[in-house]
Amino acid sequence: MKDMNDQIEDRWRSRRKKGYNWPKLIAMVLILVALWYASVTLKRMGDNQTMIMTEETDSLSTPAGQAEPNP
Repeated sequence: MKDMNDQIEDRWRSRRKKGYNWPKLIAMVLILVALWYASVTLKRMGDNQTMIMTEETDSLSTPAGQAEPNP
């Protein structure tokens, strides 16, 4: 019975050690931060692109120097 308990305890410890894989956790956090940064950067670029493409013009205004004289 004691051997069986020792085997179960060894399995528990080995599984627990696998769960605390710090380098893997750090790499995953760094990847998450990089994805977030890329997402924010792409959103900014998309916002700038729409601002460039949508130039507002007033169709009722007259260009400078071509104003009609008032009688």
